[in-house]
Amino acid sequence: MKQILALAIPLLAIDSALTQNSPAPENTAELSSLWKASLEAETDKNYDEAIKEVSSFYQQGGDRFMAYLRSGWLYYLEKNYDKAAEQYGYASRMQPTAINPLLGLLNTAQAKNDPTGVRAAAGSLLHVDPLNYRAQMALAYVDFQAQNYQQALSGYKRVLFVYPDDLDATSGAAWSAYYMGLRDDAAALFRKLLSIEAEYPLAAKGLDLSSKK
Repeated sequence: MKQILALAIPLLAIDSALTQNSPAPENTAELSSLWKASLEAETDKNYDEAIKEVSSFYQQGGDRFMAYLRSGWLYYLEKNYDKAAEQYGYASRMQPTAINPLLGLLNTAQAKNDPTGVRAAAGSLLHVDPLNYRAQMALAYVDFQAQNYQQALSGYKRVLFVYPDDLDATSGAAWSAYYMGLRDDAAALFRKLLSIEAEYPLAAKGLDLSSKK
């Protein structure tokens, strides 16, 4: 009996999280019309109008999480990254286990070239999803840009452990190894890369540099 109750508690918590921010609306047709209008405005790249329709959706009793998430996306498209981060932050605080708001925060931090923000968003993503590809690649790239090549190599290797076919992680690992002076390792990785995609950016140059004695 205790075991059944223990299993039921997490399920009740999940059910509560799904419903506490989303009271069932009565005016579904009106809300659907506003959401559709926002999508159509986005298609026309009229982001101000798309945001206005989402705001109306929210004000008329639409799902708050969905409204914040969509607003974040629209502000991101508008290149208003601070406002996008604000909206994604609202969505994330409403549902801390949701992946998409955290991806949005990661995207905005990368667009702003904000390494601190990238680390924070990636860390939050990995807390929810320890093998998240985007988060691991973002952290590895931040380390590479900071010339922390040992950490970058470790990060790219973690990605390759799960995605051994990933060419971008292979390239990152190859260049990290090269800058660490591990030329044989770098050359092997560049050869693997070129054997799959002969025109991969800078791979031929990397192999040439790694092969020089």
